[in-house]
Amino acid sequence: MAIISSHTLDSVSGLSASGVRIEFFRLLGKKGKEKVFEVRTNEEGRISESFDSEDHQASDYELVFHSGEYLSERKNREDNPLIDTIVIRIRITDNDRRYHIPVLISPHSYTIWWSGNPNP
Repeated sequence: MAIISSHTLDSVSGLSASGVRIEFFRLLGKKGKEKVFEVRTNEEGRISESFDSEDHQASDYELVFHSGEYLSERKNREDNPLIDTIVIRIRITDNDRRYHIPVLISPHSYTIWWSGNPNP
């Protein structure tokens, strides 16, 4: 099974972003997408979820971080934010790999990067 993980950080407070809602979808081309899981970051701003990549072939997925909800709860955003969700599309090519995607969030920007570990 592949593992998708993240460490989400609040760049306004400088702390881990706990309670951020994250959805993970398998993209199905013209058929749309199907939800694989929905989770919230723990008190350290982390998630780590295993999933079975479809037919062990390369598949496209979408991670959706609901940063606007998180920032609104902390009163760290304006009423009509330009960035309300962070959508990251990734291609899973190895069903036995950890895909780690750290995210920094703020009301006006976000930063992501990828860190892969071949041995989950």
